[in-house]
Amino acid sequence: MALQTHIRHLLVDAHGCEGPLDDADALLALMRKAADACGAHTVGEASARYVPHGVTAVLFLAESHILISTWPEANMALVDVLVCSDQMDLDGAWSVIAAGIEPTDVVPKRLDRGTA
Repeated sequence: MALQTHIRHLLVDAHGCEGPLDDADALLALMRKAADACGAHTVGEASARYVPHGVTAVLFLAESHILISTWPEANMALVDVLVCSDQMDLDGAWSVIAAGIEPTDVVPKRLDRGTA
């Protein structure tokens, strides 16, 4: 049976970031705003703080997830936005995140997932 849902995945390597890369609470707040901006519904969240620095934060969505992993010592963040609805605005979510982490250089990758 073929999957009928259109799953879209945005992966962004963000370099030269000046935002709060070592602050899990700030990143989660930013991700909640991104979920609102793309029309997603938050169902949970989690984060891990690494020693001496770095954070991985995930926002669980009814439509899938938003995840950010950071390397403050390299001013880098990897951002992962996965949604299963054509109605979700991936660019809107990324715009909110980009405004918060302030990268100077980004390498985006867009994938359609779950198709045969």
